[in-house]
Amino acid sequence: MTRLAALREDSGRAIQRLIHQVEPAVGRDALVRDVEELCLHFHVVAVATLLVDGNPQGFFLNLCRAAENWRRLLKFLHIKALPLPASRHTEPLLGAAASGHWELARQVAELSETRWLPEEEYRTEHARSQLLHALIAPGTKEAVLPRLESLEALGGEKDTDLAACARTLLDGDGAAFTEAFRHAGLVHGEGIERRAKLFTTPVTRFAPRRAIWLEGLALLRLTERAGIATYEEHFRYCPPLARLPMTETYRGDWVVSLAP
Repeated sequence: MTRLAALREDSGRAIQRLIHQVEPAVGRDALVRDVEELCLHFHVVAVATLLVDGNPQGFFLNLCRAAENWRRLLKFLHIKALPLPASRHTEPLLGAAASGHWELARQVAELSETRWLPEEEYRTEHARSQLLHALIAPGTKEAVLPRLESLEALGGEKDTDLAACARTLLDGDGAAFTEAFRHAGLVHGEGIERRAKLFTTPVTRFAPRRAIWLEGLALLRLTERAGIATYEEHFRYCPPLARLPMTETYRGDWVVSLAP
């Protein structure tokens, strides 16, 4: 916790610098890089606010700040007809969904890239992202199914787990979702623990993921939105504090000077 608190201080300083540094004149690539870094630091602050301070509302607000900055970036790139970032950049979207801010999440999903960019992402990354976008947007069952089937066809344990969770969501089967989600959490945890032992894992980028599973929290929010009961109260990497409702209103603060 002490290290996370120290990282939050570093991220707080980085946020203040980046808020003023990000402007259209820097060029498309620098703009994407800087806003991505800004979102990362908001996620560090969010996780520290939750785990160090025990403050879920601060957690949600900082997740929304990241999502709003990413939304503004995407909107600006659309207006200027500039290339969008690859769809694998799902953390801002997942943060908005994990907060239950569905309108912000919908806008991020709808503005995101839909094409596969093979030079920037793996096929599986793209397929996962497209499925998450469709689930969160929200899409109809008919819109979600092709993306779900595309991910299932690619295989891979992690991808199969997300697909299983998505299918049970579509079916409205709480017991089956709980089982699929529990297994997905185990696979996620194994991956996190492997990365934690590597000296090459970047400390700041890894910090928000070490104890919080944003994708898992987003999936749990989707069950709430769909009125599906889950049959387990506590899931690792999805602490109860992070599953409380967001009661404070995000008012669009701490944003870069791009298209609103």
